[in-house]
Amino acid sequence: MSVITRFPKVSVVSWWRFPRLSHWHWWQWGKLVGAVLPLLCWLSGVRHPLAWAVALHLFCDFTAQSNITVIGKARHEWRILVYHGLIAGGWPGLLVGGLPGLLISACAHSLIDAANKFGFDDWRGPVLDQLSHVLLILLLHFSAYWPTPW
Repeated sequence: MSVITRFPKVSVVSWWRFPRLSHWHWWQWGKLVGAVLPLLCWLSGVRHPLAWAVALHLFCDFTAQSNITVIGKARHEWRILVYHGLIAGGWPGLLVGGLPGLLISACAHSLIDAANKFGFDDWRGPVLDQLSHVLLILLLHFSAYWPTPW
């Protein structure tokens, strides 16, 4: 009998106890992307405010969000929704639209989160939620280039 057959077959990955990425919830992916994207923007020298606004939004909406905020949003507590909207919507709005962008983005972010993932319990809810937030940031960024009547 060889020495190799006496030991159980254990892969190196299981020793490190990595969680299986296929079993992650959508919010765990959001935390990872929210932590990595700003770091990549900083390390690669990105200076465009739109890229930073999206990275900042994902960081504030996932990575920096506390458990109290998550519970308050699930209960539709308006103070928590406004607080979260000012942080996760206001900072990116300020980057792309100035003070009006901060106010518009904070209000819209709170209203989108109050919609509670648009009634979907599967993957479509979080995707629609984040797509709405990113489209709002894009709209605020490109609204600076629209002609105004005054």
